Amino acid sequence: MQHRFVQKLTALGLALALAVSLAACGAPAPSAGTAEAASETASEPAAESAAENTTETAAPDAALTLIDQAGRTVTLDAPAESVVSCYYITTYAVIALGQKDKIVGLENKADTRALYALAAPELPELPQVGTLKELNVEAVAALAPDLVVMPKKLLDNAQTLEALGIPVLVVDPETQQGLETMLTLLGQALGAEAQADALLAYTGQQLARAAALTQDLAKPEVCLLGNGSYLTVAPAGMYQNDLIEQAGGVNAAAGVDDDYWAEISYETLLALDPDVLVIPSGASYTADDIRADAQLAALTAVQNGAVYTMPQGLDEWDSPTPSGVLGVLWLTSVLHPDAYPFETFTADAQEFYQEFYGFTPDASLITQ
Repeated sequence: MQHRFVQKLTALGLALALAVSLAACGAPAPSAGTAEAASETASEPAAESAAENTTETAAPDAALTLIDQAGRTVTLDAPAESVVSCYYITTYAVIALGQKDKIVGLENKADTRALYALAAPELPELPQVGTLKELNVEAVAALAPDLVVMPKKLLDNAQTLEALGIPVLVVDPETQQGLETMLTLLGQALGAEAQADALLAYTGQQLARAAALTQDLAKPEVCLLGNGSYLTVAPAGMYQNDLIEQAGGVNAAAGVDDDYWAEISYETLLALDPDVLVIPSGASYTADDIRADAQLAALTAVQNGAVYTMPQGLDEWDSPTPSGVLGVLWLTSVLHPDAYPFETFTADAQEFYQEFYGFTPDASLITQ
């Protein structure tokens, strides 16, 4: 695809200066709720509705126009053939949609992601463009992609790049509905609607399966802890809350007043007193650290030996990634092993990776 940016390359320095000036003036604020209005939850019956609501109707020879998850209008001459992904979650999604060959740049520290080594070992060799805290706009611009995909945390950079003629799709997959909308948008933007539909259908089927398996069972109270500290919990506004509920549990930290990882005291964790503690795969501490902390000895989860660590050899099942549905199934097997044995989960996880990532992981990578 011939991009307008190519015509501007010789004036990159001037254009960047202009763009930074424009960005300093501030981008127009998106209307509240626009992103969620863009799509219905895309589980089986809703996937078609999500696709309809995120694409504007246009003549056959017109540009592709999308409404992204920041409520912005994004226009492409045609489905993108080259993409820069600024976030591991969107990179995982592009791979799952069968479009890894379109990635020309991605987030920093790609060589630390186990999934890339297994599913796309060439990706860490590509240019890396920054982190959630700081995007290298010049590095992105130098790649002249047809599309940049970034999370809402990097939204301030969108106007800068668009001033250079580079379309930007902003995503916000921080709930199950948001994740499904993101997958629908990426499928449309990359010309991979069929792959997105297949992934959404699989997700819908597995979530319905988990709900059916657990609907008549007691719901344990669960705290899903943060990566950096076991005195950090996921409150109601996070994707992890959906994960717990879909696995037949109750989020013990749902009432904590925060919209992101919430730092709490020992006293608060003891008052929450969850039945189960879940440690994410990227945690800097272990279950033994929790069990050894005398201040947590009275926790029901500690006393009952119900402290579990998500598998660490594949990818982050506690995050809003395409494999987030495996996080639901894994936790279902933890909370309700009689209804959904871990051996069944292991086979399901292997089939998922073969279907959507092109490899079958060894069962040793899928351990409790």
